[in-house]
Amino acid sequence: MDDMKLRKLSVDYLWDGLILSDDIYNNSGEIMLIPKGEAVIKSKLEKQLQFYGEAGSVMVHENTYLKIVADSYMPARMSGEEIEKQTGYQKLHQDIGNLFYNAKTEQWMDKESMEALSQEIADKLAELDPVTIFECMNLQRPVEEKLQRHSLNVAFLNGMQAKWMGMGRDRVKRFILAGLLHDIGKTLIPEKILNASRRLTGDEIEMARMHTVYSERMLKEQFDDEVGRAVRHHHERLDGTGYPDGIAGQEISLSARVTAISDIYDAMISVRKEKSSGLPFNVLDMFYEGGAEGLDRKLVLGFIKKMHLAYMDKRVIMSNGRLGTIRYIPFNDAEHLVIQQGAEIKQANDKWFCEAVAVERINNGGTGDSSASPGLSF
Repeated sequence: MDDMKLRKLSVDYLWDGLILSDDIYNNSGEIMLIPKGEAVIKSKLEKQLQFYGEAGSVMVHENTYLKIVADSYMPARMSGEEIEKQTGYQKLHQDIGNLFYNAKTEQWMDKESMEALSQEIADKLAELDPVTIFECMNLQRPVEEKLQRHSLNVAFLNGMQAKWMGMGRDRVKRFILAGLLHDIGKTLIPEKILNASRRLTGDEIEMARMHTVYSERMLKEQFDDEVGRAVRHHHERLDGTGYPDGIAGQEISLSARVTAISDIYDAMISVRKEKSSGLPFNVLDMFYEGGAEGLDRKLVLGFIKKMHLAYMDKRVIMSNGRLGTIRYIPFNDAEHLVIQQGAEIKQANDKWFCEAVAVERINNGGTGDSSASPGLSF
């Protein structure tokens, strides 16, 4: 076989169910690992590579290589680290980690530094497709990074909601700041309480709830009231059952009501992800069915609508291993998407369902063509 016709390909570009029209070989190109026409099973392939003392990459025919890397979408099961690097998410959550370290050691960042960070996030909102950002939110969160990742996610979600409501650039940045800072007071709460795997005692719950008050105090009046109210009141509820002040209805600022939606959505995604693939659609269903009790219902419905629109025409990996394109999302039943595979269009069900969202590759900081026709076999 002519080695010149083989190219090295990272296994991150392959995914379960992918069927190639050419054979897949080991790194030397001498041993066939998967024959053409047979579906890729990542776990089996990785064991084969380990057996031959190889890992991370395979050899494929040049034509196959070009077709895979020229595709405008990366498989959803690619390396989370690679997704974070491509989007710039990794750098942002590291910057926030430094911010939280400084807050914990009382070396508080100045207003200019915080506003520069919020501007970076605003720039990412302009550059990236929202679904690409959502997929970063869905990645696994190491315990020691949960706080900064959650804060970054809430900042992104706040910024998106502000943009969806037609707010100007400066106000969008204030909502982003509110998301960044809403939980900064948790740096003053003992980690054994924040990360406890057991049920907290009554006293511990009260101590954890103090993070909203601590967060507001730590702002040291550097930011305007809109940011301060969001930080203090994002756990307040319209029926007055929230904390720390027990205010209700329109007493709760818009920035706090928006931050509450972002906060709960990201928390629900994080918990759900530990039980399943972390897809957002079941969480959106729970939002619709009242899982976000006490939140502003009008804002919640607007949030769900915009999330649905963001996912329209995006590609997903279905349970049969093939790619499909989302053509419709029922407002009250988001889990049962209407999917197109080839010429066939049908609604997902318990036996044929969406397993993962295909992650869009970043090209020059812009978004790709989400309407590209789906396909799996090359």
